[in-house]
Amino acid sequence: MASAGRDSLLSAAATAALALGLLAILLALVDEPLSARPQTPAAVAVAATVLVIIAQSALPLWRSRTRADALVLCAALCLLLALAAPGALFTVSAVPVIVLAFRAALRTPLRRLAGGATGAAVLVAAAQFANTSAEGRTDLWVMGVTALGQAVVVVGLPLLPAAAIAAQRAAREAQDQTVRALAREQDARVGQAIALERAAMARELHDIAAHHLSGIAVMASAVEAQIGPDPAAARAGVAQIRAQSRAVLDDLRSLVGLLRQAGAEDDAVKTLATLGELADAARAAGATVRLEVRTGAGRALGEGISPLGQLAAYRMVQESLTNVRRHAPGAAAEVLVDDTDEALLRLVVRNDVTTDVTDGGGFGVRGMSERAELVGGRLTAGPVAGVWEVRMDIPRSADSGERAS
Repeated sequence: MASAGRDSLLSAAATAALALGLLAILLALVDEPLSARPQTPAAVAVAATVLVIIAQSALPLWRSRTRADALVLCAALCLLLALAAPGALFTVSAVPVIVLAFRAALRTPLRRLAGGATGAAVLVAAAQFANTSAEGRTDLWVMGVTALGQAVVVVGLPLLPAAAIAAQRAAREAQDQTVRALAREQDARVGQAIALERAAMARELHDIAAHHLSGIAVMASAVEAQIGPDPAAARAGVAQIRAQSRAVLDDLRSLVGLLRQAGAEDDAVKTLATLGELADAARAAGATVRLEVRTGAGRALGEGISPLGQLAAYRMVQESLTNVRRHAPGAAAEVLVDDTDEALLRLVVRNDVTTDVTDGGGFGVRGMSERAELVGGRLTAGPVAGVWEVRMDIPRSADSGERAS
C-alpha cells in the first residue's frame, strides 16, 4: 500500500510538471489571444488552465472505486475548462488525460476499462468541439472530425501500448507461476523419491540387524557351553559378541528416525560379496559389465566396512548400472571395487559414453549421496577423462579388527 501511494504521488508530480512545462512553453510561443472570449482576461485563462492541470494531475491520488472513474473525471475537467475559459491553452489539459489513460490501461484489463474509456473519449471530443466553437468556427463537419480525432489521440492511442505492456507482464507472471509450480512439483517428486529410498534403507537395516542379532544369539549359546571347559574360548566369543553388538548399534544410530513402511522388493541382505551376482544379473539382461575386485594383502573383501556401508556400496553399483542401461543403452560398464586402501573402500562405475547418465531428475544420485553420507562416505558423479564416472568412498571403522572377527 505504501509503495502504491508513493507511485501515485510520483505520477501526479511528474504529470503536473510535464503539463505545466508545456504550458510555459506555449505561453512563450503563442502570440494570438490566449482566450477565445474577449471578456475573459488572459490572466484568468492562464489561472484557470493551471488550476485544471493541477486538479487533473492530482487524480491518481484519489482513491476511487475504479481507475475508470478517475479517467472520466479527468476528461470532464477538460470540458469544464473548454466551457469556462476556451482558448489556445486548452490543448495542454489533454496531457493529464493521456497519462491517466496510459496508467489505467497498465493496471486494468481493457474489458473493465472500456466503459470509462468510452465516456472519457466522449467528454474529450465534447471539450474539443466546445473550444473550437468558442473560437468562432462554423464548419461543423470539420469541427466534428477534429473533436473525434482529439478523442482518439488523447484517450484511444495511449491504451494500445499500455495494453501491450500489460499483456507482456501478464504473460511473464504466468510463466513465473508455471516455473514455480514445476519447481514445487519437482520438489514433491524428489521428496517422494527420498522417502521411498529411506524406507528401503529402513527395511534393509532391519534385515541387517536381524542377521547380526541371530549371529549374536548363536555365539551366546556357544559361550554358555564354553564357560566351564574352555574359558579362553568363552572370552574370545564374548569379544565377538561385543564387536557384533557395536556394529548393529552404529548402524541403528545412523538411521534412527528414518524408519518407514515400505513394500518388500528384495529381502536378501546385500554386501560386497553379492556384487558378482549383481553383475551376472546385469549381463543376463543384455548389458556389458566388467567387474574388477582388488583386495589388500592379508585382508578379506570389505574388512572394516560396516554392513550398512556394504549395503550403500551395493546400492550405488546397482543404481549406476540401472542408469547406464536406461540412459546409455548398449554402453559397456566397468565396475571397480578397490579395497586396497587402509583407510577406505572405493567403488567406481564407468561407462564408455560421455552423456549424463545420472538419472535425469536426480533422484538416484541423491539417494546414493544420502547413503554415502549416512556411513560417513562421499559420492561424486560426472564426466572424467571422456567417460561418465560415479565414485563412492566409504571409510573403514576404527574397530575394523573386532568387526572382522
